[in-house]
Amino acid sequence: MDGKLVPPMWRKAVYANPDLPQGSVDRDAYVVCVLEELHRALNNRDVFASPSHRWSNPRARLLDGADWDAVKEDVLAALSLDMPVTEHLAELVRGLDAGWKQLATRLEEAGPAAKISIEVQEDGRVKLHVDKLGALGEPKSLTWLRRRVEKMLPKIDLPDLLFEVNAWTGFLDAFVHLGDGTTRMKDLPTSMVALLVSEACDIGLTPVVTLATKP
Repeated sequence: MDGKLVPPMWRKAVYANPDLPQGSVDRDAYVVCVLEELHRALNNRDVFASPSHRWSNPRARLLDGADWDAVKEDVLAALSLDMPVTEHLAELVRGLDAGWKQLATRLEEAGPAAKISIEVQEDGRVKLHVDKLGALGEPKSLTWLRRRVEKMLPKIDLPDLLFEVNAWTGFLDAFVHLGDGTTRMKDLPTSMVALLVSEACDIGLTPVVTLATKP
């Protein structure tokens, strides 16, 4: 087995299982490795599955020939692609090249303190590393607004809020007996509010039993 086909993060699991003889391949680890790489290749459209709607080759569904010629002008106009394709691609290449050069210049200016680094992997692909960014401080205006809004909100208990919402919408009427759609239980809305508060707050029924006697 060619070790280059196994990604570095999987090589230890595939080739260095302490329970197997030295140099042996862990079949289970290799199977999972292949499945993970296959899933990644499907997502990247490096591998296609047929027949499939989600994982098939997207180019196979593109219009071609007379079908494309019939709608070409309308499609290009809708996408604002009024220039020749070579000029459009050249413009995108210039924009991408300018972006990479700007990034490289800023990394060089930042020096060792840069939170971003570029690594060229063994397969030639370039990987961008970004350090975890710290949280930005809140502006004074946001702090003032949050405090102002908190002072404007009424102080109300959660059960009272549920009763008020029920008065607007009648949502507690949707809770009925499973058998015939009716119930003989007295003060069912009060019991339902107690149960909803208990489940939502994960505090059990004991702290909310007083709702049963709430006027």
